[in-house]
Amino acid sequence: MIPKNKVLGSIVGVCLGFFLPACDCAVIPISKRLLKKNVPLNVAISFMLSSPIINPVVLLSTYYAFYKTNNEIFWYRLIFGVIISLIIGIVMGIIFSKKEVILSNMDECDCHNHEHKSKSFKNDIVSIFKHTALDTFEVVKYLMFGALIASIVQVTLPRNILTMFNSNKILSIITLMLFAYLISLCSTSDSFIGKSLLSSFSSSSIVAYLLLGPMIDIKNTIVLLGNYKKSFVFILISLIFLTIFIFSAVIIRI
Repeated sequence: MIPKNKVLGSIVGVCLGFFLPACDCAVIPISKRLLKKNVPLNVAISFMLSSPIINPVVLLSTYYAFYKTNNEIFWYRLIFGVIISLIIGIVMGIIFSKKEVILSNMDECDCHNHEHKSKSFKNDIVSIFKHTALDTFEVVKYLMFGALIASIVQVTLPRNILTMFNSNKILSIITLMLFAYLISLCSTSDSFIGKSLLSSFSSSSIVAYLLLGPMIDIKNTIVLLGNYKKSFVFILISLIFLTIFIFSAVIIRI
Protein backbone atom coordinates (compact mmCIF):
# COMPACT_ATOMS: atom_id res chain seq x y z
CA MET A 1 0.00 0.00 0.00
CA ILE A 2 2.98 2.35 0.45
CA PRO A 3 3.67 4.34 -2.75
CA LYS A 4 6.96 3.52 -4.50
CA ASN A 5 7.50 7.21 -5.20
CA LYS A 6 9.95 8.41 -2.55
CA VAL A 7 8.16 11.71 -1.87
CA LEU A 8 4.73 10.11 -1.47
CA GLY A 9 6.26 7.23 0.50
CA SER A 10 7.95 9.62 2.93
CA ILE A 11 4.64 11.44 3.40
CA VAL A 12 3.16 8.08 4.45
CA GLY A 13 6.10 7.72 6.88
CA VAL A 14 5.32 11.10 8.44
CA CYS A 15 1.65 10.11 8.80
CA LEU A 16 2.79 6.94 10.57
CA GLY A 17 4.72 9.21 12.94
CA PHE A 18 1.44 10.82 14.01
CA PHE A 19 -0.62 7.63 14.29
CA LEU A 20 2.15 5.51 15.88
CA PRO A 21 3.34 7.92 18.58
CA ALA A 22 6.63 7.01 20.25
CA CYS A 23 9.47 8.80 22.00
CA ASP A 24 12.78 9.45 20.26
CA CYS A 25 14.39 6.25 21.61
CA ALA A 26 11.44 3.92 21.02
CA VAL A 27 11.10 4.88 17.35
CA ILE A 28 14.52 3.41 16.53
CA PRO A 29 13.66 -0.28 17.09
CA ILE A 30 10.23 0.35 15.52
CA SER A 31 11.89 1.77 12.40
CA LYS A 32 14.22 -1.22 12.27
CA ARG A 33 11.22 -3.58 12.46
CA LEU A 34 9.52 -1.65 9.67
CA LEU A 35 12.61 -2.12 7.50
CA LYS A 36 12.56 -5.86 8.20
CA LYS A 37 8.92 -5.89 7.08
CA ASN A 38 10.12 -4.51 3.72
CA VAL A 39 9.02 -0.93 4.36
CA PRO A 40 11.21 1.34 2.15
CA LEU A 41 14.13 3.04 3.90
CA ASN A 42 12.92 6.57 3.15
CA VAL A 43 9.55 5.78 4.76
CA ALA A 44 11.15 4.34 7.92
CA ILE A 45 13.51 7.32 8.29
CA SER A 46 10.74 9.90 7.82
CA PHE A 47 8.71 8.03 10.42
CA MET A 48 11.64 7.82 12.84
CA LEU A 49 12.40 11.55 12.65
CA SER A 50 8.83 12.87 12.62
CA SER A 51 7.14 10.77 15.30
CA PRO A 52 8.89 12.37 18.33
CA ILE A 53 7.88 15.83 17.01
CA ILE A 54 4.38 15.47 15.57
CA ASN A 55 2.79 12.83 17.79
CA PRO A 56 -0.27 14.12 19.71
CA VAL A 57 1.40 14.21 23.15
CA VAL A 58 4.32 16.35 21.93
CA LEU A 59 2.03 18.63 19.91
CA LEU A 60 -0.08 19.31 23.00
CA SER A 61 2.93 19.93 25.25
CA THR A 62 4.44 22.33 22.67
CA TYR A 63 1.14 24.15 22.27
CA TYR A 64 0.64 24.64 26.00
CA ALA A 65 4.25 25.79 26.44
CA PHE A 66 4.12 28.49 23.76
CA TYR A 67 0.54 29.40 22.88
CA LYS A 68 0.49 32.41 25.24
CA THR A 69 4.07 33.62 24.77
CA ASN A 70 5.07 32.83 21.17
CA ASN A 71 2.56 30.79 19.18
CA GLU A 72 4.75 30.91 16.05
CA ILE A 73 7.24 28.51 17.64
CA PHE A 74 4.54 25.82 17.81
CA TRP A 75 3.85 26.12 14.08
CA TYR A 76 7.53 26.29 13.15
CA ARG A 77 8.23 23.09 15.11
CA LEU A 78 5.31 21.26 13.49
CA ILE A 79 5.80 22.43 9.91
CA PHE A 80 9.60 22.30 9.86
CA GLY A 81 9.55 18.94 11.66
CA VAL A 82 7.43 17.49 8.85
CA ILE A 83 9.44 19.10 6.03
CA ILE A 84 12.85 18.14 7.47
CA SER A 85 11.69 14.57 8.10
CA LEU A 86 10.57 14.33 4.46
CA ILE A 87 13.80 15.80 3.09
CA ILE A 88 16.13 13.61 5.16
CA GLY A 89 14.05 10.48 4.54
CA ILE A 90 14.16 11.02 0.78
CA VAL A 91 17.90 11.83 0.74
CA MET A 92 18.81 8.82 2.91
CA GLY A 93 16.61 6.62 0.71
CA ILE A 94 18.59 7.76 -2.32
CA ILE A 95 22.02 7.31 -0.70
CA PHE A 96 21.46 3.95 1.01
CA SER A 97 19.59 0.70 0.52
CA LYS A 98 18.05 -1.27 3.39
CA LYS A 99 20.70 -4.00 3.22
CA GLU A 100 23.46 -1.44 3.72
CA VAL A 101 22.22 0.05 6.98
CA ILE A 102 20.94 -2.61 9.41
CA LEU A 103 23.29 -4.46 11.75
CA SER A 104 22.64 -8.20 11.72
CA ASN A 105 21.30 -9.88 14.86
CA MET A 106 21.28 -13.67 15.13
CA ASP A 107 18.61 -13.79 17.86
CA GLU A 108 16.37 -11.67 15.69
CA CYS A 109 16.86 -14.07 12.76
CA ASP A 110 15.87 -16.99 14.96
CA CYS A 111 12.76 -15.11 15.99
CA HIS A 112 11.78 -14.51 12.36
CA ASN A 113 12.44 -18.16 11.49
CA HIS A 114 10.05 -19.16 14.26
CA GLU A 115 7.44 -16.86 12.73
CA HIS A 116 7.63 -18.60 9.37
CA LYS A 117 7.33 -22.10 10.80
CA SER A 118 3.75 -21.71 12.05
CA LYS A 119 0.93 -19.24 11.68
CA SER A 120 -1.49 -20.02 14.51
CA PHE A 121 -2.91 -17.34 16.82
CA LYS A 122 -1.06 -18.84 19.79
CA ASN A 123 2.27 -18.71 17.99
CA ASP A 124 1.58 -15.13 16.91
CA ILE A 125 1.10 -14.13 20.56
CA VAL A 126 4.29 -15.97 21.55
CA SER A 127 6.15 -14.23 18.73
CA ILE A 128 4.89 -10.80 19.87
CA PHE A 129 6.26 -11.40 23.38
CA LYS A 130 9.57 -12.69 21.97
CA HIS A 131 9.94 -9.59 19.80
CA THR A 132 9.06 -7.39 22.79
CA ALA A 133 11.66 -9.04 25.01
CA LEU A 134 14.29 -8.96 22.26
CA ASP A 135 13.76 -5.27 21.47
CA THR A 136 13.64 -4.35 25.17
CA PHE A 137 16.97 -5.98 26.04
CA GLU A 138 18.56 -4.86 22.78
CA VAL A 139 17.67 -1.19 23.28
CA VAL A 140 17.96 -0.86 27.07
CA LYS A 141 21.69 -1.63 27.20
CA TYR A 142 22.42 1.23 24.80
CA LEU A 143 19.78 3.51 26.32
CA MET A 144 21.21 3.10 29.84
CA PHE A 145 24.70 4.02 28.67
CA GLY A 146 23.36 7.00 26.72
CA ALA A 147 21.27 8.13 29.70
CA LEU A 148 24.36 7.94 31.93
CA ILE A 149 26.31 10.23 29.59
CA ALA A 150 23.36 12.63 29.28
CA SER A 151 23.00 12.75 33.07
CA ILE A 152 26.69 13.56 33.51
CA VAL A 153 26.35 16.39 30.99
CA GLN A 154 23.25 17.77 32.72
CA VAL A 155 25.01 17.84 36.09
CA THR A 156 28.41 19.15 34.97
CA LEU A 157 27.51 21.58 32.14
CA PRO A 158 27.67 25.15 33.53
CA ARG A 159 24.48 27.02 32.65
CA ASN A 160 26.34 30.28 32.01
CA ILE A 161 27.98 28.70 28.93
CA LEU A 162 24.64 28.94 27.12
CA THR A 163 24.33 32.68 27.58
CA MET A 164 27.86 33.40 26.33
CA PHE A 165 26.73 33.13 22.70
CA ASN A 166 23.13 34.37 22.80
CA SER A 167 23.85 37.78 21.28
CA ASN A 168 24.79 36.37 17.86
CA LYS A 169 22.02 34.68 15.88
CA ILE A 170 24.23 32.04 14.24
CA LEU A 171 26.16 31.22 17.41
CA SER A 172 22.97 31.07 19.47
CA ILE A 173 21.45 28.55 17.03
CA ILE A 174 24.57 26.38 17.14
CA THR A 175 24.72 26.65 20.94
CA LEU A 176 21.14 25.48 21.48
CA MET A 177 21.49 22.71 18.91
CA LEU A 178 24.52 21.38 20.79
CA PHE A 179 22.67 21.89 24.07
CA ALA A 180 19.72 19.83 22.77
CA TYR A 181 22.09 17.06 21.63
CA LEU A 182 23.96 16.92 24.94
CA ILE A 183 21.10 17.39 27.39
CA SER A 184 19.05 14.55 25.79
CA LEU A 185 15.61 15.48 27.06
CA CYS A 186 12.41 13.69 26.06
CA SER A 187 10.44 15.55 23.36
CA THR A 188 7.37 15.65 25.62
CA SER A 189 9.16 17.87 28.15
CA ASP A 190 11.72 19.87 26.16
CA SER A 191 9.13 22.49 25.18
CA PHE A 192 9.04 23.83 28.73
CA ILE A 193 12.85 24.06 28.84
CA GLY A 194 12.65 25.92 25.54
CA LYS A 195 10.07 28.28 27.01
CA SER A 196 12.42 29.08 29.90
CA LEU A 197 15.13 30.06 27.38
CA LEU A 198 12.94 32.56 25.51
CA SER A 199 14.14 35.49 27.59
CA SER A 200 17.77 34.81 26.68
CA PHE A 201 17.64 33.43 23.12
CA SER A 202 15.99 34.27 19.80
CA SER A 203 12.97 32.33 18.58
CA SER A 204 15.01 30.87 15.70
CA SER A 205 17.48 29.29 18.13
CA ILE A 206 14.61 27.95 20.28
CA VAL A 207 13.08 26.34 17.17
CA ALA A 208 16.45 24.76 16.32
CA TYR A 209 16.60 23.37 19.87
CA LEU A 210 13.06 21.98 19.65
CA LEU A 211 13.70 20.38 16.26
CA LEU A 212 17.07 18.79 16.92
CA GLY A 213 16.49 17.22 20.35
CA PRO A 214 13.71 14.83 19.27
CA MET A 215 15.54 13.83 16.09
CA ILE A 216 18.98 13.17 17.54
CA ASP A 217 20.73 13.36 20.91
CA ILE A 218 23.34 11.40 22.88
CA LYS A 219 20.90 8.69 23.97
CA ASN A 220 19.47 7.85 20.58
CA THR A 221 22.88 8.19 18.90
CA ILE A 222 24.06 5.27 21.01
CA VAL A 223 20.82 3.36 20.33
CA LEU A 224 21.24 4.04 16.60
CA LEU A 225 24.82 2.72 16.68
CA GLY A 226 23.49 -0.45 18.28
CA ASN A 227 21.02 -1.02 15.45
CA TYR A 228 22.48 0.61 12.34
CA LYS A 229 25.87 0.78 10.65
CA LYS A 230 28.24 3.61 11.58
CA SER A 231 28.40 5.17 8.11
CA PHE A 232 24.60 5.40 8.00
CA VAL A 233 24.41 6.94 11.49
CA PHE A 234 27.16 9.46 10.73
CA ILE A 235 25.49 10.70 7.53
CA LEU A 236 22.06 10.76 9.19
CA ILE A 237 23.31 12.89 12.10
CA SER A 238 25.19 15.22 9.74
CA LEU A 239 22.08 15.74 7.61
CA ILE A 240 19.94 16.43 10.69
CA PHE A 241 22.35 19.07 12.02
CA LEU A 242 22.87 20.70 8.63
CA THR A 243 19.21 20.80 7.59
CA ILE A 244 17.96 22.14 10.93
CA PHE A 245 20.69 24.79 10.99
CA ILE A 246 19.79 25.98 7.45
CA PHE A 247 16.07 26.12 8.21
CA SER A 248 16.63 27.96 11.51
CA ALA A 249 19.27 30.41 10.30
CA VAL A 250 17.94 31.24 6.83
CA ILE A 251 14.15 30.82 6.83
CA ILE A 252 13.16 32.01 10.31
CA ARG A 253 13.37 35.78 10.68
CA ILE A 254 12.36 36.08 14.34
